[in-house]
Amino acid sequence: MKQALNKQRGKQMQNFRIGISHRNRQSVPNTLFKYSSAEELAGYLKITAPEYDQAEKFIKLVGDKRQEADYVDAFGDPLCTRISGVENTEDLTGLFIHMKDCWHYSDDGIYWEPVDIEFQKHLEKVA
Repeated sequence: MKQALNKQRGKQMQNFRIGISHRNRQSVPNTLFKYSSAEELAGYLKITAPEYDQAEKFIKLVGDKRQEADYVDAFGDPLCTRISGVENTEDLTGLFIHMKDCWHYSDDGIYWEPVDIEFQKHLEKVA
C-alpha cells in the first residue's frame, strides 16, 4: 500500500508530514508522507481518514518515518525555521494535522487552516 501511495504515475512527489493532535495529551504523532501536491493530498486525507480514529490508524499504517513532536508548535518547527532554528532537513512542502475534528494544513508551520478553507476551490472540483 505504501509504495502505491508514494508513486503516483510519474508525478513529481513532494514531502509532507501528517500528524494528529492527541485528545488527551500534547504530543503530536506524525509521519513523513510523499504525495504529488498539497491540494490532492488534502482531498485524499478527507476521503481516507476524515475522523480522528481513522487519522490515527492512517498515520500508524502508511508512514515512512514516524516521530512524535512535543506539541503542535513543535510539529510546525521545520517550516518555521527562522523562528524555531530547526532546519527543514526533509525538504517539507507542508504539514497536515488532524485536530478539532478535521484536517488542517500549514505551509509555514505557524498558521493552520482547515483544508476545506485552504483548498476550497480544488476540493469543490473533486466533489
